[in-house]
Amino acid sequence: MFETTNGSGDEGPTVMVAVSNPRTESALVTLAGAIARHEGGRVLATHVVTVPDQTSLEKAAENRTGLDESSEELLAAAAADAEAFDVPIETKTILSHRGIEEVFDAARTNDADTVVMGYGGTRFAGGRVEGSLDEVARDLPCDFLVLDGRRLDPSDVLVPTAGGPSSDLSAEVAAALRNVSDADLTLLHVVEPGDEAAGREFLADWAAGHDLGDAELRVETGDVEETLGRVGEEYDLVIVGATERGLLSRIVRGSLAYEAIETLDTPVLLAERPSSRSLRERLFGRR
Repeated sequence: MFETTNGSGDEGPTVMVAVSNPRTESALVTLAGAIARHEGGRVLATHVVTVPDQTSLEKAAENRTGLDESSEELLAAAAADAEAFDVPIETKTILSHRGIEEVFDAARTNDADTVVMGYGGTRFAGGRVEGSLDEVARDLPCDFLVLDGRRLDPSDVLVPTAGGPSSDLSAEVAAALRNVSDADLTLLHVVEPGDEAAGREFLADWAAGHDLGDAELRVETGDVEETLGRVGEEYDLVIVGATERGLLSRIVRGSLAYEAIETLDTPVLLAERPSSRSLRERLFGRR
C-alpha cells in the first residue's frame, strides 16, 4: 500500500469517506460533512486506486503521474464540497491491489469512527469484491454507511426501525441530517395486522429515546420488505439499519431484503454498527 496525504490532521471524531466516482463524490461528501459537523469532527476523504495484480505497487508508484492527476481532481472536489460544512478535511490517495479490504484497513489505521462509501453493483470504493469480503465484513472496524444512489437530497427522510444497534446508528444519521440540513424525518415501524397500537407505542418510545420526538410516526402492516419498497418511494432518502446478519455480508450474498429496496428509485443509505463497539466508543469516539 502507498499513500499520499494532504490537509488537516485536527482531532475529533473522524468520518472517513471513500470516494471513487465523480458522479457519486458529492453525495458521499455531503453525507460525511453533515455527520462531521453534527459530531464536531473531521472528514477524511480517501481514494483507493486499485492496481492490477500483475503490476507491483512499487512500479505503480513510480509511474503514478496520471493516477495522481485523476485522484487529485476527485479529492479536490471532495475538499470543496466539505467546505460547505465548515469542517476540517484531510485527503489521502492509496495505491493498493485490493479494493474494499483496503477501505477496512484505512478505517483501522486512521481510527475512523464512521465510514461513508458508495455501493454500485459489484464494485466498492473503486475496487473489486474479493472472495474474502464476506469474512472481512463480519468484523467491522467502525460504523459503516453505504449509499446506494448518485444523489443525496435529505429534504424528506424515511427511517424504518425495529430497534437494535444499527437502528441506533440510523437515528444518529437522521438527527445529523435534521440538525445540519433541515431534513424532515418520518419513522416507520411495520407490524402484523392487529398490532398497530403496540407498534405506535414502540415507535413513540423509540423516537423519544433517540431525540427524534419531532419526527412523524408511521405504522404500517404487512410484509416488511414489500412495505419498505412501497412506502420508500414517497421519500427523498431511506435510511435502513442492517440486521444481525451484517450489512456488507448481506450485500455480497444478495439478501431478499436488499433486493427489495434495491429496486427503489429513492436513494437508500444502509447503516451498520459493529455489535462489539463499546458504549464508551459510541459516546466519545475511538480516540
